[in-house]
Amino acid sequence: MQKYIQFKRERDLGEILSDTFKFIRENYKPLLKALLKYTGPVFLLQLFALGYYSYVSVGQGNNLFTSGVIGQGWGFNMVTGFFFLSLASMAYQAFMNGTIMQSIKSYIKNNGEINVDEVGEGMSQNWSSYLGLGIAVSIMIFAGTIFCVLPGIYLAVPLCLVYAIRTFDRLGFSETISYSFNLIKENWWISFFTLLLMGLIVYVIALIFQLPAIIYTLTKTITYVNEGTFSDPSSMFDWVYLTLNIVGSALSYIIYGMLSVCIGFIYFNLNEQKNHTGAYESIENLGKDE
Repeated sequence: MQKYIQFKRERDLGEILSDTFKFIRENYKPLLKALLKYTGPVFLLQLFALGYYSYVSVGQGNNLFTSGVIGQGWGFNMVTGFFFLSLASMAYQAFMNGTIMQSIKSYIKNNGEINVDEVGEGMSQNWSSYLGLGIAVSIMIFAGTIFCVLPGIYLAVPLCLVYAIRTFDRLGFSETISYSFNLIKENWWISFFTLLLMGLIVYVIALIFQLPAIIYTLTKTITYVNEGTFSDPSSMFDWVYLTLNIVGSALSYIIYGMLSVCIGFIYFNLNEQKNHTGAYESIENLGKDE
């Protein structure tokens, strides 16, 4: 029988990372079930948007490589594809993070068991809030990055907590964003390094699923160079490449859920340092046991 993981306690960086992998290892089946059930539509939308953008940027851009002339409507289609992909990505990130946080909430409530139906109830009540927060957070981080990269990075660390705050503290829209900065105060650097390390781990794992597309592209490049038929570089990006790229990206999107679990542990670590919620609950439970 798996041992219950206590979320509501303080953790150092190493404990956050190790408990993240432990939680995923012991609960990957209900987590995947919840993700497929409640993020499935936006997940497919994300893949469709990626496929469309890849087709427009690679397929319709062939004239640029072969004749030096951009295909009619190519620029408009590129902008449309990018905009569509951005919206789909915001929606997927919002629903994925919301589903993960609702899964953690169910796990805590049921002392180590994730009730997928409870996750669905939480998503039905909060999906619009998650989506609104996701769009707002994306715009704020994008704006910060446009002016200078550093403000974007600074904003990304506290704002990644908004889904957890909305789920566990039930605050309103503006209160959620405000509280994220208040919660991260004096702990920005340790939270940043935790996210950075976990992000690197997730990136390496996700890169494995992109290897088939990378190997296919390298193989075709070497073949074309050896045969002296490299006059049309766009021919490397055929339907085989597009398929491998989309499948690899689909698996990578699922892997990114690991980072959401890590954010959940970061939230509870910060919340415990500030509010000692878990400690107070433990004291209350001791009193009830007596």
